[in-house]
Amino acid sequence: MVSLITWHNGEDPNRMDAPTPTTRDVLTQDEAIGRAARVSAVEYDLTLDITQGSPTYRGDVTIRFRLADTAPVFLDFTGKRIERMEVNGTAVEAPAWTGYRLTLDGLGAQNTVHITYENEYDHTGDGFHQFIDPEDGQEYLYTNFEPYSAHRLMPCFDQPDLKATYRLTVSAPAAWQLIANSPAEGTSALPDGRVRTAFERTKPFSTYLLALIAGPYEVFRSQHGTVALGFFARKSLAPHVDQDELFEVTKQGLDFYAEFFDYPYPFGKYDQVFVPEFNAGAMENVAAVTHSERMVFRDPPTENDRLGRAEVILHEMAHMWFGDLVTMKWWNDLWLNESFATYMAYLSLAEATRFTTAWQAFNSGMKNWAYRQDQLVTTHPISGVVADTEQTFLNFDGITYGKGAAVIKQLVAAMGMEGFRAGMRGYFKQHEYGNTTLSQWLDALGQGVGRDLHGWAQAWLETPSLNTIAAEVETDGERISALALRQSAPASYPTLRPHHVELALVREEGARIVIDSVPGNIDGERAEVGSAVGRPAPNFVFPNHNDHAFAKIALDERSLEFVRSSLERVEDPLLRQLIWQTLWNMVRDQQLKSTDYLELAGPKVAMEHDHELVETILSQMTATLARYVPEGRKLQAGHRLFGLCLDALQRTTDPDLRIIWARTLIGVAINPPDIRHCGDLADGKVEIPGLTIDQEMRWSIASRYVAYGVESAAERVAEERRRDPSDRGQRALLRCEVSAPDAAVKQAAWEKFQTGPSAYGSLHLTGAAMSGFHYWAQKDLLQPYVERYFEALPGIFEREEREFSGTYFSSLWPSYLVDRPTLERAQHLLAATPESSTLLRRSLREAIDDLERAVKCREFATS
Repeated sequence: MVSLITWHNGEDPNRMDAPTPTTRDVLTQDEAIGRAARVSAVEYDLTLDITQGSPTYRGDVTIRFRLADTAPVFLDFTGKRIERMEVNGTAVEAPAWTGYRLTLDGLGAQNTVHITYENEYDHTGDGFHQFIDPEDGQEYLYTNFEPYSAHRLMPCFDQPDLKATYRLTVSAPAAWQLIANSPAEGTSALPDGRVRTAFERTKPFSTYLLALIAGPYEVFRSQHGTVALGFFARKSLAPHVDQDELFEVTKQGLDFYAEFFDYPYPFGKYDQVFVPEFNAGAMENVAAVTHSERMVFRDPPTENDRLGRAEVILHEMAHMWFGDLVTMKWWNDLWLNESFATYMAYLSLAEATRFTTAWQAFNSGMKNWAYRQDQLVTTHPISGVVADTEQTFLNFDGITYGKGAAVIKQLVAAMGMEGFRAGMRGYFKQHEYGNTTLSQWLDALGQGVGRDLHGWAQAWLETPSLNTIAAEVETDGERISALALRQSAPASYPTLRPHHVELALVREEGARIVIDSVPGNIDGERAEVGSAVGRPAPNFVFPNHNDHAFAKIALDERSLEFVRSSLERVEDPLLRQLIWQTLWNMVRDQQLKSTDYLELAGPKVAMEHDHELVETILSQMTATLARYVPEGRKLQAGHRLFGLCLDALQRTTDPDLRIIWARTLIGVAINPPDIRHCGDLADGKVEIPGLTIDQEMRWSIASRYVAYGVESAAERVAEERRRDPSDRGQRALLRCEVSAPDAAVKQAAWEKFQTGPSAYGSLHLTGAAMSGFHYWAQKDLLQPYVERYFEALPGIFEREEREFSGTYFSSLWPSYLVDRPTLERAQHLLAATPESSTLLRRSLREAIDDLERAVKCREFATS
């Protein structure tokens, strides 16, 4: 192995700069199947040489593997240059490298490949990401590889079913912390003052789970039995780390999973690192989980915020068993990886932590996301075909996470928790450190419950869209004489599925609301519920009590009248939430006018005390205002909602509700007088007892001052930047600058956006600037950019990576326009976009579907 301390700086005859790729950097499933059939017993010895402040790093990797034949095989590698390459001891003078694919020749049954190389850091949140803290100038690095980016760090067989062991050695500044998948086994000082750290060889896992995080992180440590625990955060963020709660949830999760799966935590130590500019919420790297810094609360959080963070912690922890210990063979089963972790996270929240209302949060968050996604034109089966790595994230959506988890929840309700637990225990013992398919998982569960589950899977996992369930009640005086469930499906997706439900029979007894619950099953168009016969006649029937079904619920007129008059009297918060969800679906389906919904919701949410429900209803009211209220009524409706929030703020004594109402108050301030009122709250000119306007709220107010041309906007922005010199403040400042209602500002920003993800230094900074470009109040100023946007999209998606293309599409889509001309322009672009442009077509189809729904809702509201 070549020492990284004595790099040869002259012209090496074997040195090769990366050629410009002529095709996209993807791996197909067929290629992966073919390679996995030939390659086995893979080991990596990787040495990295890191110098503080450098835009590049150097690597030295030795790869050992067995091959079933002697034909050429390829490695995946995207880098700056190859310094030297040897195959089985023979130097390769001209590596066969396309820029992302490196073909190996001269192979035998047992092979050793040695490559030294140089590479550039990434600034898009994927690959090996480099970040400079604007507060203190410190440098931080982290890896993020799912699904296909490990080859941006090193040459490798970058596919999930070629598991390997890894021995990592890193030379880095002495003051830095280094976090990897295994504990350090030794360190040595280098002549230049840096330190070389060698890590233990790991257990086998997939390349996308490899991790290295480096920088002057602050460390928080604890111990749980034999498992060493660590949390890490940037120095400037460390004062906000509430380590007691973080360790508490972590320890509760480790105990719950080890007992539930009857399998101890498999990877020795367990580190969790808060990293900057992270694209996702978190990533389940083996024993070195990375979390977005959004999980560190710089401002006072609500209990809902804390629950959401705990869910992320437990979701990633569940992956240590399901995903890391046992991994899918290919990305077509990514849905199962994520759905299972989501289900287990909420189960553990409810059963092992203080967050006992977690299933209510599941419904308002994950399940609502899934319902929306499953009604888009791009709906797809939970389980589907993923032809190549680029298609992995096409279906990385609410169906993957929310619907999949909801379907698993329903399966567990039908098969029983004990059968599910027994099946999972057998699954981990049988497949530890290996790869599996959906069929093997179903086989394991079937063994746990004693029946074949493949028929259930066909109905639920291999067909798209969702059903609607309604209840039909007949009474004989004061008793139920018949009750039936009726199931329907969209004409384009006519599948009727098996549903195991509970029915809430809701009736009034004097001043009380009484709820009886009876079970029901339906797998066709109609099913009788015999157990309801003879019970007291209800005022209202809701056929998804306790939220086992994944289906929309239809309300008849009698039920709707009960909801209008008495919804707030229903004591069960989950049932209230399910009813609110049904009302929201009625708005989206043009069965309830958006303006009528706001009239109904306003007084009732003001009486609501459940935090989850208040936050959910206000979020839906805000979305209704933004998208579904007719243009001519928007200012008035916004002002009325602002007044509702202000009144609630002045009345509530609940600290969490104050935060929820205040966030919404600022979010719906679209009239300059309302914006000024928010400014007065921030400045202390108007006081509400117990209310503190936190820094995130202050930045939101400042950006509105700028966008709406409110006096003293520049001074307000300068003061907020003085108060907040952090990376958050840096991003907020960019948003404010681009928010200005000034043609020259918009033109300069637009031109910069076209240059790619590093237009403002990194993808996250560029995205922050983009977030200030569009405002409803600036529609006349922004009119020229509508056509420019649609003209630019094909080129952006052709030349840029997925993360930037997605940010560009969503941030610069003219969402403030809800009209048919914009709809027709988008439809025209879709018609002109070739089928080969998969990502752009998917994005366009979803945006068109969402816009068409909003247009119809506005038209319905004026009918």
